[in-house]
Amino acid sequence: MIRVGLVDDHPLMLDSLGRAVEAAEGLALVGAARDVAAAAQLIEGAELDVLVCDVQIGREAEGLRLLERYGRRPRPAFLMLSAFDYPALFRTAFERGAMGFLLKTSETEAVVAAIHTVAGGGTAFTAASMRVIQTALRRPSEREIEVIELVAGGAANDEIARRLVVSLKTVESHLRRLFDRYGVMNRTELAVLALREGWISSGNT
Repeated sequence: MIRVGLVDDHPLMLDSLGRAVEAAEGLALVGAARDVAAAAQLIEGAELDVLVCDVQIGREAEGLRLLERYGRRPRPAFLMLSAFDYPALFRTAFERGAMGFLLKTSETEAVVAAIHTVAGGGTAFTAASMRVIQTALRRPSEREIEVIELVAGGAANDEIARRLVVSLKTVESHLRRLFDRYGVMNRTELAVLALREGWISSGNT
């Protein structure tokens, strides 16, 4: 039996996936979690073969943080789910060790099939997503995203420094690297790019 864990902060989604796993031949639902702390306990405390994990837990990309922490282990294999098809998400998931990535619009049969695939050592990235991965922009670091969120909210450099408890020179260095890396000329262009790529949400601005 393939031992499966689920992580999603939406009760209906979690219930739907749970019922699909329990009904599928060869799969056993070991546990489910709705937040990061419970997910970490599930990963560390249960012998999982596959973890089906939402990218966005709450308002943050906490699923990617879980993947960064646990994704290089032999088990569980991470199968990421997301409601968003931002290219940077596919690339980040792939680079952090995910074995597959599906959109939440996928049929439950496709999710079940992907679980079998990644449990057997295969990958569940579509051909289209692999093409996207090759050209997608690299997602900024978590600290860089914090800077971008504050920039998008209209904060000046000195305010950003105070709120993140770093030096003004550090903030300026972050922004200079971001401008150079993504070819943007100013703070507005950086904020627009971040919104378009899904690095930040409009609720942060």
